[in-house]
Amino acid sequence: MLEVKGYVTRKYNAGNDDIQTLVSLMRTFISETYGSSLSIDPDSIETIDKLHSYVDVYYSELLDGYMLIRKYSHIFFISAEQVDGKASFTGPDRNTALKMLEEVKYHTIKTGEIAIMENIAEELSGIHEIMLSMTPVMEILRELLDKGKIILVSTGSDDKKRLKYFNAISDLSIFKYEYKYNACIIERGPEFNSVADGNIENLFAYIIKSKTGYISDISSVKPYLRTAYSYYSICLLFGSLMEIKMETLRSEYGRLYGKEPDILKFKNYIESLCTVNVFQYKKDKIIGIEKIFKRFIKN
Repeated sequence: MLEVKGYVTRKYNAGNDDIQTLVSLMRTFISETYGSSLSIDPDSIETIDKLHSYVDVYYSELLDGYMLIRKYSHIFFISAEQVDGKASFTGPDRNTALKMLEEVKYHTIKTGEIAIMENIAEELSGIHEIMLSMTPVMEILRELLDKGKIILVSTGSDDKKRLKYFNAISDLSIFKYEYKYNACIIERGPEFNSVADGNIENLFAYIIKSKTGYISDISSVKPYLRTAYSYYSICLLFGSLMEIKMETLRSEYGRLYGKEPDILKFKNYIESLCTVNVFQYKKDKIIGIEKIFKRFIKN
């Protein structure tokens, strides 16, 4: 959580000294100081020494005729006290509050990305562009499938690239390895055969699912993952799968990530995700996959 360095305090004539009056004035303070899209969380109100409450942010979105409310919870903390008929409220200054909101947004999105990635790992492993971008990993897996062992020499330029990827996934139980001198000797781990079942795609899907945090930060994976999350996060708000236009989804991507992707590239992301059955077309709209959505909402 961002450290609060700047605070703002306002005083109001309280009149009655009951908690309902303070809560009402606290809402006024929040609206005047931060904006009308913010509200206190009634379940977080505490009255130990002073009145305290967390602040939530709500955004309304109109998507293809559907009104949806997106909520970011517990952005920052406000305190209130009443002295001599005056109610005094204190919270972070507006700029700090906005930074705290962006921080919560970022963590909410990253958590959601990881959750959806855990449910579409197998599908993502079938996207050619992602496989191609992770060629060093595929080379290691293919050699282990073919020969059961691969030796990577740290002084070789190609092996350096393979080692960079391998070091990020080396703790997985499909690998067994040791370093000797300038070489890394990699062999099949205890779970290699059962995971692979003779298929390199199974191994790749296992890596994606097991290393979601690492894989989600790879630049070639991000646009596909973000496109999938943009859609399924909408469905999470709605409570079921939705049929939406591609341009609507592109706009939602822009709202979440600050910039809409190039239209031709975005079409390619959609086509690829439809090909591996993360999405499907229904007439001129996009709809998700029920089993993916059900797993996603359980996370």
